Amino acid sequence: MVLQQEANKQLIHQRLSLFRFPVLFVFLILAARLWQLQIIHGSEYALKAERNRVRRIELVAPRGEILDRNRKLLVENRTSSDVLLYREWMKDKNAAVQFLEQKLEVSAEDIEKRFHRGKSAGLYYPIVIKEDAGMRDISVIEAYRGEFPEIQISLKFRRRYCYGNLAAHVLGYVGEITEAEIEANRFPGAKPGSVVGQSGVERSYNQLLTGRDGERQVFVDSRGREVGLIGETDPLIGSELQLTLDLDLQLIAERALAEKVGAIVAMDPRNGEILAMASSPSFDPNAFSSRISEEAWRSLTQHPDHPMQNRAIQNSYSPGSIFKLIMAVAGLEEGMLDGDPSVNCRGYAVYYGRIYRCASKTGHGPIKLEQAIAKSCNVFFYELGKKLGISRIARHAQAFGLGQPTGIDLPGERQGIMPSPEWKMKARGSAWYAGETISVSIGQGAVNTTPLQILRAVSAIATGGNLVTPHVLLAVDKNDGGSVEWPVKKIPIAERNVHKIREGMWQSVNNWGTGHNAAVPGLDICGKTGTAQVIGSDKGRDLGEEAEDHSWFAGYANKDDPEIAVVVFIEHGGKGGVASAPIAKELFSAYLEKQKPKSITGDESRTSMFKESTRGGPLPFQAKND
Repeated sequence: MVLQQEANKQLIHQRLSLFRFPVLFVFLILAARLWQLQIIHGSEYALKAERNRVRRIELVAPRGEILDRNRKLLVENRTSSDVLLYREWMKDKNAAVQFLEQKLEVSAEDIEKRFHRGKSAGLYYPIVIKEDAGMRDISVIEAYRGEFPEIQISLKFRRRYCYGNLAAHVLGYVGEITEAEIEANRFPGAKPGSVVGQSGVERSYNQLLTGRDGERQVFVDSRGREVGLIGETDPLIGSELQLTLDLDLQLIAERALAEKVGAIVAMDPRNGEILAMASSPSFDPNAFSSRISEEAWRSLTQHPDHPMQNRAIQNSYSPGSIFKLIMAVAGLEEGMLDGDPSVNCRGYAVYYGRIYRCASKTGHGPIKLEQAIAKSCNVFFYELGKKLGISRIARHAQAFGLGQPTGIDLPGERQGIMPSPEWKMKARGSAWYAGETISVSIGQGAVNTTPLQILRAVSAIATGGNLVTPHVLLAVDKNDGGSVEWPVKKIPIAERNVHKIREGMWQSVNNWGTGHNAAVPGLDICGKTGTAQVIGSDKGRDLGEEAEDHSWFAGYANKDDPEIAVVVFIEHGGKGGVASAPIAKELFSAYLEKQKPKSITGDESRTSMFKESTRGGPLPFQAKND
């Protein structure tokens, strides 16, 4: 009996031993899982638990306002309601999508695109389903809040460009940051859904204009409904920017370009402050405040006249006879014009077996530098170009900033081309021919400049050799870094040489030269016209407007006390003295008018009329038909 009991005990112990290891193994698995949940992923699950009862609602900060030099408001913010979808509270995606389609009239395709864009933001970041929701949308969402607590209304601030397309290329526009911009870290601190500057001042000074977002924390119940407020941090508005633009001069420039294709820039030649910058055709940046439709985007990007391009800095053209000012500087500084020589212009000249013509078919006869500038004599500058050679011409042109970015604080500036033997070998793999120098000497051939480069060079002549840095920023209201320094480069040019060139420019406007249509009583305007050939006259005869020459005028006032410099460029406008000089006259006249003392009533009346004509929408323009 005792032996039987001992045998039973041993059997029991053996059976217990068989279960001991599996049970131990199970406990080890549970312990490992517990370690994973509480230690390794503890913070993650704690956050999920927190999110199940606390919702953090981002309060987007308004962007800073933008004003002109006289503190007239150009860009402000307007309130808007966006429809947001909180995915962590969404129990049935299909039902939610169906609700958005039927009740808010958002297409399933658009919803899916927004879901795709929101993937990179993470599950707990809300997706914007509809911008600028109307009262009907808000009422529907409130009515179905119990069924779809994941769909909420959020108050946002959107940009409002007070005068439509006025100065659109300078101010720029804003848009939602793209995935490519996030990956490239183009806007440090921005996250999916952030609104950032996409062009113009909005882009250049995005960091200053962007404020600091706030946050609102609320308790929510198991269905995602708000049941209590925890706390709130107010958003901080972005910095206010004051620009160098003069709203009145900008209006004059925009109106002068109506129904034309071209650019106008006015600048203070002493310091580089841009007073006006217009490019036509233009666009209304208000269209980008909400998500722009694909159809509207295509109409802008596929338009034959490219309204999104800022022709003042992003397009380059042959400068035509404006380049003769640089030729004059080079000839004087290199001693080629010592003794005040004259050239006999017969209306044409022959170089290297080819006939090169002057603008005057009958010729100017014996002509010296000042009259050659005033009358825009090609033959005089052909001769000068042959003596100088392309290398010396290029060196002086580059000293005046041609073929180089000006450094303006706007994105997308084009460099242009100042040709030289080295440039041609590198760019085209061939040697320079002497006949090419003859074309370059009157601003034709391979030389290409932006309107702003021309204005900067003319301003350097006006100030005796000060090559300023053009800029549109005047002041920042929260600038802790102090005032911005804009570099000025000194070009070594003798005062006597500057005087001769100024005299020629003065005669061009005031002594019945090619720029006489820019003359304004009361101002000593100095200027130079330019007519840049687009295509040979023989080939272009049957092409109509497309073959019409480009039109230039560049000048400044006053002769010995420069305050304002203006460049006007009209694509296919014809002769510079006919198409561009009268427009420059409008700018100079407006500037002179602004210098006169006015009554308060007069100022207010003019501002009121201006607002009435522009605040209702974009300034009228009609794109040129090809």
